[in-house]
Amino acid sequence: MISTKKNQPSEDVSNVADSSTSSDTSLPTTLDLYRIFNDTGDISSNSRSIYNYLAETFPWEDWTLMNYGFLNKNTDMKKINVTNINHNTASYYSILLYAAVVDDIVLQNLDVLEVGCGRGGGCAWISRTLMPHSILGVDYSESGIELCQKIHSHIPNLRFEQGNAEHLSCLNDSFDVVINVESSHCYPSMERFLSEVYRVLKPGGYFLWADFRDSGQENVVLEQFKTSGLEIIEQVDITENVVLALHKTREDRLNFLKQLPKEHQEKFEEWLDNPSLKNNYAFYWRYKCKKALVPLLCCA
Repeated sequence: MISTKKNQPSEDVSNVADSSTSSDTSLPTTLDLYRIFNDTGDISSNSRSIYNYLAETFPWEDWTLMNYGFLNKNTDMKKINVTNINHNTASYYSILLYAAVVDDIVLQNLDVLEVGCGRGGGCAWISRTLMPHSILGVDYSESGIELCQKIHSHIPNLRFEQGNAEHLSCLNDSFDVVINVESSHCYPSMERFLSEVYRVLKPGGYFLWADFRDSGQENVVLEQFKTSGLEIIEQVDITENVVLALHKTREDRLNFLKQLPKEHQEKFEEWLDNPSLKNNYAFYWRYKCKKALVPLLCCA
């Protein structure tokens, strides 16, 4: 049964790392940034170039989360306890997005896969706070994975590997939960990705997803999930929550932009700020899906 909601989750978070960024690093050259923004027409290659560049140029160990974040308008946040964290940092709101995506799924003692793990902050928070048996983070960015392996090497049940979301190296039926947060918009084929999610999930396992798309693509996204073989348990429009978080974290992002050459700050600002979401030219949804215990059979 599908439950379609708007602004549903209420959550708190613990053990979130601060995202302050204070480290000496050489500024990017114009040639570096030309390479990044020289659109080849291949969205996955372009995205990999950007994230490789960010990992190589800004290898800050306290910057491990890059999603736009989540802010619930409901002040009665009782699900997860928020402690020992500056609520004005971008990391706080990024972790709230993970909490909203995980929602009421208990991850304790389960095997978890995050596809599109970025700099590994979401995996690290899940490992420390939600106590899975194991968690694997996969990302297309080689430099990003090298950074993850360096930053999070002290977490015993967490590992990272470079991989392609549409051609995962994982075995069939190997994970209880697959998580994908603000990453799939970079994939050439959402259908191939969902097919891989279905393949690697154990029967009865959950797929937890959140991402944005351009307005007008709502029916496309819905059809992609409907034809994935997964049961849609819940679809929630969280656009307003993400936009609220973007407003809260704007100062942090502007401080980051100031470290780039002026001629490239505008281009990066569009990437970091996503004005399409703020101006209703895009939407942001989350899905909770489940793989059936017994494969669904189509009747002639």
